[in-house]
Amino acid sequence: MSLEAFTKVSEASKLLVEQGFSAQAVMGAMEMVGRAIGVDRAVIYENSTSTMPGKRLAPLRHVWGTAPMTPLLQTFPLKDQMAGWVEVLSRGQPVWEVVRNIQGPLQVNLEAQAVQSVLLCPINIGNINGQWWGFLRLDDCHKERRWSAEEVTIVKTLARSLSNALRQDLRREALAQTRQDLEAMMARCAGTR
Repeated sequence: MSLEAFTKVSEASKLLVEQGFSAQAVMGAMEMVGRAIGVDRAVIYENSTSTMPGKRLAPLRHVWGTAPMTPLLQTFPLKDQMAGWVEVLSRGQPVWEVVRNIQGPLQVNLEAQAVQSVLLCPINIGNINGQWWGFLRLDDCHKERRWSAEEVTIVKTLARSLSNALRQDLRREALAQTRQDLEAMMARCAGTR
């Protein structure tokens, strides 16, 4: 693993600190790290139960890639296709595999996207391994990659930076809502005098 990859994840982290979880910052961060470690695609899915009650799904939020973009699943059925991985990801741990070693519909879906190797890393918005918000997925479409410890570390660092940027944006939104609520309450109180 080159020094460039570690430099790029540092630059990506800085970008996310400066610009938050904006689409431009997220795409820039995924591209920097994706190119540095030589992946073909980076995808972010957000966990959701609102799309289909009773099912845990993951709607697609961001995608970057150098490989031709085949139609990606707009909503990824976690429990139906990744039941074993959901447990690992929800504990804050990454998952990686060569696609031909995966069984069932998940293998079919990944092969339809020309993925040969995949690495998933959770994005958490709680404390260290808190609420599991979604995941970052990296695809190698050219070879069956055995993900090195350094590559996994770099991707975990990017996922933590994405987590921190998202957490900060959510906190800013909550503070802005609280301020708006307090201002409305003060205006009502002033109007009753």
